[in-house]
Amino acid sequence: MINKLTHLTKYLYRHHFMRYIAVGGTTFIIDFGILFFLHGILKLNLAVSTSVAYWIAIIYNFILNRYWTFDIHEKTNLKNHITTYVLLLIINYLFTVTFVSIVGTHINYIAAKVFAVLIQTSWTYHIYKNHIFVKRERKGTI
Repeated sequence: MINKLTHLTKYLYRHHFMRYIAVGGTTFIIDFGILFFLHGILKLNLAVSTSVAYWIAIIYNFILNRYWTFDIHEKTNLKNHITTYVLLLIINYLFTVTFVSIVGTHINYIAAKVFAVLIQTSWTYHIYKNHIFVKRERKGTI
């Protein structure tokens, strides 16, 4: 039984999507923890709190997704990865702040944030895997 569990754990660990889910889950916890602290406890403006929490979580997310989830270590592609990642972040950021600010006036802001994250997750993994964290083949190699 332990051998099967170990095998299953190794199998899941080897797949990008499972690592993506793990990174996303911890990013979610960081994002929500900061949002709750800033808005729920310190009573800062909801849009400001959402923004600060989002950007701190995103830096964490980029580093773990690049180096662990998709195992990209080449420095030569870092500029390309950051450029396309920032474009996606801008889109996701505007969506998140707008969605939470509008929907958060009708339902609890935490629930609004959960919905925003779920919606974003539907397109983010595909974009990461196929457009951002792509290993470029070296020219001249056989």
